[in-house]
Parts: sequence; structure tokens; C-alpha cells
Amino acid sequence: MKILKFLVLGVALSAQQMQATVSVNNLFTDNAVFQRGIEVPVWGWAAENEKVSVEFNGQKVETTAANGKWLVKLKPMKENATPQNLTVKGENTITVKNILIGEVWICSGQSNMEWALWKSEGGEAAVANSTNPNLRIFNVPHTVKMEPQSNVNAKWVLSDPKSTKTVSSIGYWFLSKLQKELGVPVGFVSVAFGGTVIESWLSKEVLEAQPKKDKYMDVVAMKAEYDANALKVKPIRDAWERAKDSAKINKLPAPPQPAGLPSEFKGTTTIYNGEIAPLYPYAVKGIAWYQGESNAYVGRANNYNQLLPVLVQSWRKDWERADLPFLIFQITPNRKPQTDPNELSGITLVQEVQLKASLQIPNTALVVTMDAADTDVHYLKKEPIADRALNAAMVLAYGKKAEYCGPIFKSMKIDGNKAIIEFTHLGKGLEAKGDKLEGFVICGADKNFVFADAKIDGKKIIVSSDKVTAPVAVRYGWADYPKVNLFNKEGIPASPFRTDDWAIAK
Repeated sequence: MKILKFLVLGVALSAQQMQATVSVNNLFTDNAVFQRGIEVPVWGWAAENEKVSVEFNGQKVETTAANGKWLVKLKPMKENATPQNLTVKGENTITVKNILIGEVWICSGQSNMEWALWKSEGGEAAVANSTNPNLRIFNVPHTVKMEPQSNVNAKWVLSDPKSTKTVSSIGYWFLSKLQKELGVPVGFVSVAFGGTVIESWLSKEVLEAQPKKDKYMDVVAMKAEYDANALKVKPIRDAWERAKDSAKINKLPAPPQPAGLPSEFKGTTTIYNGEIAPLYPYAVKGIAWYQGESNAYVGRANNYNQLLPVLVQSWRKDWERADLPFLIFQITPNRKPQTDPNELSGITLVQEVQLKASLQIPNTALVVTMDAADTDVHYLKKEPIADRALNAAMVLAYGKKAEYCGPIFKSMKIDGNKAIIEFTHLGKGLEAKGDKLEGFVICGADKNFVFADAKIDGKKIIVSSDKVTAPVAVRYGWADYPKVNLFNKEGIPASPFRTDDWAIAK
């Protein structure tokens, strides 16, 4: 069905695509990597009824263009680090050179996934040593569109200091190390956009089909709200533009942008249209998803519980892979350090959804980031998180036997004035990094939480407070920026959790 959708999708074609000659999607450029072990779709455009043949790796597949488009599928292939050419013939011939066969991953999300390698701790050294002909990068540029697009303005490049400087630091470290771990070519599709909400990454059709909708899922309503705000500040923007023109004429430094001016509209469905729709059904091994900060506000996070599973499901449908592996990066604590045990936290609401999604959706894995916390959402120590993602991917997608996750809440039992907490993903055992455990709060029937004492007792944690004689609920790390230090002995931090399911007030 998805292939049919590709063939009939109503999108504006470029002048090149309208010509009576065969062309290919930009995913099929020199230096590409094809996914091993599964069928590999190859597609593009041609004149109506034009005969198209595709040759690669000893295979030849033929088809006929319909509605100006064509698509074929190559049979599954083994890894191959010897460069090969892809030949596409119609009324003309296209030769795509230097293609390898290996593993292809999409790394997607907002600013912490997009964060440039050179700006990260240890990044400049990584850039300097990034030359690797067996790692190839397809970096999708910011492309905001109100309607689904059929192509992106990008091409495959080899990993080297020129191409890696501004690429995703987490994506680079994750996939460059995956390449060395597996010893096969790796393709890195980077498609990240800072400051984007999850609604931006979903199609209009998927959002409209939701049984429970709010204004954030309505592209017309969100665009109208954006336009109204833009109109209010238009005099400020116009004055700034005039000041920039004057500075340029007089060869003076450009004036800084005034605060409060909105960037381009990158709201509901726009990033999906411009950056995701053109990519499928390109054959990939899995997707690494790191997004949620822009949804992490009390009141705003309410629909994340609904939309994260929908995103996984809908992207899997787009790629026609019901078991497509997903790494879900749990967003990182930031903002103000916790002082109130009853803090209302939008960050924890999103973290909770990400945890639940990893537990409930098959073939997903959670990448916990609690120990990367900083007051700035853009923490700089990205490599350890990439290492954690690599370990999770090796377990999820490649059959490695190892502990990839930190302690996850399993159950609570009340024993007098104590709450006894059990966990999964214990690894070799629990440990506190510090003199004592921190980050736990406890409450009684009044639902008034207080900071709690907690200690490790074998495979369990005992939580109590002399202010609570009859415990009802326990929370851990339940704040925008809590002080937490529970790990397993593999060095992976525990996910925040709560034992209650009470509604969070706005």
C-alpha cells in the first residue's frame, strides 16, 4: 500500500522531473550506502510509459513509469565494501558511482540530535579524525513545507573533517562506532531540526485520524496562530530589515535580531512534509529518535502520550516495516535545579511517555540520559550518550547479549512506613554514585510529597520518611532538573518514574 501511496502522492515535480528523461531521487547519488539483508527500493521519475531498467550488483530489474514515476526493488544483498555503480536506463542513462552495501540508520529529532559535532565536548578531535570511506553521510537540510515533498536537496558524502564538522554529534559517534563494531559500511541519514514539536514530524492524515485531537494537531489552526503573531511583530521585523540594509550599504556590522521575532513556521506536519516524506521507502536498518524538549511543558505535554506511539507506528507503516527498530532517547533534565518535592514538571511527563513507549512497543529500546543533565538543555557531553545508543542498537538490532538500559521501575510494596521498590534492568546490581541515594520523594494519602530517605537493599530499594507514616506513592527524579544518582553497576542511570497514576494539574 505504501508503494502505491508513493506512486499517486500529489506533489509538485521539479522541472527536471517533468522532462521526458529518467531521473532518480537524491538518495541515489554517488557514495550512497544500500541496506544489506532486505529488499532495496530504487525510485525516481520518467515520462509516462517510459521503460526503465535498473542494474546493480549483478541484478537487473525493469519497470514502466506511471504518472511520471517509477519504482523497482532490488533483492536482498550481502554487505560489500567494494564500490559498485548503479545504472538506471530509460531514454537516457544515469550512472550512480561508488555505492557500498551495509547498514543504514536514520538519526532524527530536534536540537540535541542536531547538535553539531564540533560544538560538543571532544568534538573537534573527533572531526579531525573522522576520515572513513566506509561511513557515508546524507544530511537532510531544514526543509519546511505545508505539503508532502518528493525529494530533498541533499547528497551522500564520505565521512571526513569537512562533512562531519556540523553533522549530528550523537549520530556521528553512534554510527562511526557502529561501523567499526560491525566492520561493514554504514550509511548515516541525518534528519534533525531544533525547536520542533512532535506534531511537526507527523503527517496531516495521521493527525486528522486521531480519535482525540487538540489545536496542536490542527495545521490550519497552528498556521493561523503563527501568522497572527507574525503580523503583530511585522513593524519590528520591517525596521530590522531596513537597519540591516542600511548597515550593508554603509559597510557596518549587521544589527542583532530583536528578541521575540518568530522563525519560519515549523509547526504541525511541516517537517514531516519536507524531510520525512521524501525519504521513504529508502531501505534502512533502524531509526534513532531524540525529540520531546519542545513538548516538555505542563499542559503542552498532555498529548505526547498519544503521539509518540503514533509516530513509531506511522513511520513503520511508511517504511513498510512493522518491526523497524526504534531507539528512543529519553530527554535530558535541564532548567532550574529541583527544590520542591511537589514540582510540576513537563520534562518528566515526556520522559514517562518515552519510558512507557519503550516498554509497550515491540522492538524499541530506551536510551536514558539522566546523567547528562545540565541547566542548559544543550548539554555538551554527547559521546557517552552515543555510546549508550550504540550498546542499545547492538542488543536491539544485532542480537548482542548485554545490559543496555538503566534500572526501570517494576513494582512497589508497602511494609509499614516503608515503600519497597523493585526494578528490571538491574544488570549486575544497583548502586548509588555518591554517599547516599538521592532523588526520591514519598507521600501518604494526602498526596503531599516530601523528600525521602532511600537505601539499596540487595536488588531492592527501601524508601521512607519520618514525615510519612503510611506511604502511598513514591517518585524518583520527578522534576525538570532533579539531583539523582541511581545506576546499575554497568554505569547506566535509572529512568525517572512514579508509582502513582494521578492526573498532573496544569
